[in-house]
Amino acid sequence: MSWSLHRWVWQLEAPLYVGMPPAGTLNRCRLYVPARAIWAAITADLARNGSNGFPKYAELGKYLREQARFTYLFPAEHLGDRWLAWLPIFERGKGLCWYRDDLLPTQKQGLSDRAFRSRLLDARPGTAIDATSGTAADGTLRETECISTFWRPEADGEAKPVGLIGYVFRRADDGIVDGVSKIDVLSLGGDTRYGLGRMRRVEWADASDVFGAQVSLNTDTPRVRRSAVLAHTFQHEGEPRMLGALECLVGWDLASNSGLKELHDEPLWTPGSGIHAESNATPEWEIAEYGYWRYQRSAS
Repeated sequence: MSWSLHRWVWQLEAPLYVGMPPAGTLNRCRLYVPARAIWAAITADLARNGSNGFPKYAELGKYLREQARFTYLFPAEHLGDRWLAWLPIFERGKGLCWYRDDLLPTQKQGLSDRAFRSRLLDARPGTAIDATSGTAADGTLRETECISTFWRPEADGEAKPVGLIGYVFRRADDGIVDGVSKIDVLSLGGDTRYGLGRMRRVEWADASDVFGAQVSLNTDTPRVRRSAVLAHTFQHEGEPRMLGALECLVGWDLASNSGLKELHDEPLWTPGSGIHAESNATPEWEIAEYGYWRYQRSAS
C-alpha cells in the first residue's frame, strides 16, 4: 500500500498555546505543534461537520490514525513568496538550536532556544476570580506563554506573520481522508473556547520530501531519512547513539474517562534530537500513529 504526501502551511489568526511542563507560575508553551494535537483537532472538525447526530469522535479518530499520518507543525516565516520553516537541532556544547530550513546546509544564522523563544512567544496574564468578592483569588495569578501571531522583529526589521508548516501522508483516497485537504480554518491547542489557537490554511500542495529529507511512500507506514528527528521518537537499543533530550509525555484521555495519564511507558526523544556525529549513515525512521518516529534497522 502506497501513501501520497502533501505539504500544508497554516497562518496563525490568534495566539496558540500548546502546553508543556510549567515553571512556577508560568504556563510554558511548546514551539511546535505535536501531531497528536493536529489529529485531535482534525478529528473533532470532521466529526462535527460530517454528522447529523452525535459526532462519532472515537470511530473517526481511529480511522484517521490508520489512514493518515501527520508530521509535527513547525514555526515558519514568510520571505518573498515562500514560507520557510524553523527546525530544531541539538548541538554538542550548545544545546537546542533553531535553524531556518533554507540555511540548514550552511549551518549559519542559527538561534539558541532562548533567543528563538524570545522572537516567537508572548505571555498572557490570567487569574481565577473569587465568586464571593469578584476579585482575584489568592495565589492564582499566573502567566501563559503563547506563540504570537507575529514574529518579534530583529533590529529594524519588519514584524512578519507567524506560520506553521507540516506534512500529511494519506493512504486512502476516500471522502473522509479527502476531507482533511478541505479544512480551511482549524482551532487547536489549549483554551480554544477563549479564542486561542485559530489558524487558517494558506497552502496545500503535493510534496516529494519532508523538510528536505528523503521519504519512502511504498511501505506499510511512511518513512523518512534524517539525522535529526522532527517528532517525539521512541528509544532504541544499540547503534546509532542519540544526542538530545528525553521527555515523558502525558495527555488527556477523555474517551476512557481516565483523565490525565502517561502516554508511554518510557521517555521519548524530543524534536531536534539526533544521532552522534560519528555515525556515518543517515538513519531511517518510521512515522507511527500520532506522528511519533521509530528507528528502523537495516534489513542487513
